Amino acid sequence: MVVRAAKADHPQIYKDIIEGLLSAYQFPLYFFDYETFASAIPLIDGARPHQHYPVQYSLHIVDKDGRITHKEFLQREAKLPRNLVDQMENDFGAEGSIVSWHASFEKTQNKEMAKWFPEKAEFLTTINQRMVDLEDIFKEAYVDIKFKGSTSIKKVLPVICPHLGYQGLQIMDGANAMDAWHQMIQAEGSKAEEIAGALLAYCKMDTLAMVEIHRFLEKLNT
Repeated sequence: MVVRAAKADHPQIYKDIIEGLLSAYQFPLYFFDYETFASAIPLIDGARPHQHYPVQYSLHIVDKDGRITHKEFLQREAKLPRNLVDQMENDFGAEGSIVSWHASFEKTQNKEMAKWFPEKAEFLTTINQRMVDLEDIFKEAYVDIKFKGSTSIKKVLPVICPHLGYQGLQIMDGANAMDAWHQMIQAEGSKAEEIAGALLAYCKMDTLAMVEIHRFLEKLNT
């Protein structure tokens, strides 16, 4: 599909496949993204060397009528993310699809946290069962050579939603976010709050990007 898009010099779009994939999404939609931390020498008891564990998330909730609500969480110290899961239980409703990008990453974090917190395993397993992967559409049904052979949200977003982007943010990718979180938990006062604000803005953009991409795809079939 990438070769065909390059030769044709326009996107390869299969609206019937897109419509079929989107039809499985159930409202309300929960656009969800984790940011994680990992280090060679773990900062917390119970973590393996280089093991990722969530330290924040962003959640945009879109109702059937288009109303959008935003929720977020940021861990302010190095500890097991039990309070993160507690907040998730408050933020997620019992029905609706949970939309992620490269969902296997979020699912892996949930599986690992279910091992840490067996009493939360049922909730985290249910989250995984409800999860759908928006990235799949750009593997199977929408390919543009302008994506440069990638399905990363950082490559897709500026092409199909040029009005929205990461420009101007202090943090612009996951590696920067990981470094920033480590700096934040060691900082104090206004410096810590400045970094926290940058982390929240970055993670919020990830889920807002998914909202806008989903909206774009829905309009293709109208």
